[in-house]
Amino acid sequence: MKKLTSILLIAAAALILGACEGPVGPVGPPGEDGYNFVGTTFEFTGNFTNANGYQLLFNFQDNGFDPYESDVILTYILWKNEDGLDYWRPLPQTTYFDSGAILVYNFDFTGDISNDRVVDMSVFLDGDVDFSTLPNDYTLNQTFRVVVVPSDFLSLADVDENNLNSILNSSNIQMKTLDKIELGSGIDLDTSIQIEK
Repeated sequence: MKKLTSILLIAAAALILGACEGPVGPVGPPGEDGYNFVGTTFEFTGNFTNANGYQLLFNFQDNGFDPYESDVILTYILWKNEDGLDYWRPLPQTTYFDSGAILVYNFDFTGDISNDRVVDMSVFLDGDVDFSTLPNDYTLNQTFRVVVVPSDFLSLADVDENNLNSILNSSNIQMKTLDKIELGSGIDLDTSIQIEK
């Protein structure tokens, strides 16, 4: 009888102890369907001239913005405004002239790998056309929209990086929009390049 009572006591203790629960832990970070990513978008307008080497240079840190070197910089040009709608095209963007000459709006950015930062970006004219002969429509008051997104966003989200609306309207990213940025001569890092308003 003692053996049976001992076995019943051990079984009861095991049931009671097995039913105990601890406090609920903290809520974890959201999964891939949540806002895991924060991107930034901004615009600037500039003039491509012989004085600035047909290049607009934008320094991120001078403008209070410090993207990581692993971030992806996407750049779009305001191609036209028609019926109150803006039409944006991804860079590089190529124009072919009847003469056979080619004009390319292109961009690049400089990454400081050791400090894990993007230092600056530039938008520039390229191609075999004589830039000094271009009509003002191709060189003056050109507006660009820059979208900085974490690289993981592009690999995990189902977006088309060539379509600005696809990125901006994705449910997987929360976009922080900066004010329109005016280029000025104090932005460039290379003193041989002068940025005009």
